[in-house]
Amino acid sequence: MVTALGVDVDVNGNGVDPLTHRQIIRRHWNNTGIMGGLRVSGRGDLHYAVSAGVAVCSMGDADGYTEAYFAGGNTENAVSAGDGTYARIDSVYLLANTGTPDNAVHCMASQGTPSASPVAPTLPAGALLLRNVTIPAGASTTGAGSLSADVRYAIPYGASLNLLGAFTNTADAYGSSTVRQWHTQESVSIYVPTDRTVEIVYQATFANAHLEGGKPMPGGGWISWGVAAMLLDGVAIPHSGTEWQASNGCWESHETRVSVTITSGRHTIAVRNGLISRQESNGLPYFRYSDNGGVSYKGRDLKVWDRGPVQ
Repeated sequence: MVTALGVDVDVNGNGVDPLTHRQIIRRHWNNTGIMGGLRVSGRGDLHYAVSAGVAVCSMGDADGYTEAYFAGGNTENAVSAGDGTYARIDSVYLLANTGTPDNAVHCMASQGTPSASPVAPTLPAGALLLRNVTIPAGASTTGAGSLSADVRYAIPYGASLNLLGAFTNTADAYGSSTVRQWHTQESVSIYVPTDRTVEIVYQATFANAHLEGGKPMPGGGWISWGVAAMLLDGVAIPHSGTEWQASNGCWESHETRVSVTITSGRHTIAVRNGLISRQESNGLPYFRYSDNGGVSYKGRDLKVWDRGPVQ
């Protein structure tokens, strides 16, 4: 018999056993990862340094989650000096054992294989990756390594990561006068530690323009239509396109948004614009950015928002 977390063991020894405790912790978190601290850095020798911190770890779903504290220090093991010809990738990780072979928290480094195209080594079961480090050929210390940008953080269940990435194109520019000519000029790179639903929001301010002396001039009574479509890792997102109309030289702000499910890891979100039709042979969209004089033109603004874990 087990009882609820926070309830004392009764006279018969019934209480919360360690596995039940770990299963309760698991329901608090959407994923394993770093809660705080545990910053990896190279040293003047062949160990890695890791700052004090706490992480959510797991030996597998059936074993639940632990919240593991590391007091800070060096990795327990050292790695070798760099290969004479090729670079390699080392992985610094935390391992919180839950009984086999011990109950200790270990901070270790797994050494990769030198290669012209190195890949990170396979980690033991239950290991939580803290950071990958690329060790160049000929390196004599870990301080010569380059740390990867991606860090896996633990997310409380149901929490949002808020704004994942943003880019505003402030260049005044006009679209192509060629029908169906695509231009991809706005993109952001994002990283998510788990499968997530994200919302992509794209805003643009533009007017219809015509060419005078080779320069775009808003106005003139022409009408042009443009289209914007979203890309995920270079592939068009279904049903993400929208058609915009610009007319009579008026600056008009437009917005389109789409939600999409993405897998854990790094992704590129981009927008492509194109002219699809026009009333006059020289009508084309003219994008505008300004935040002066109390008048705000958005230019071309791309934002990616986290909307929570995939259910």
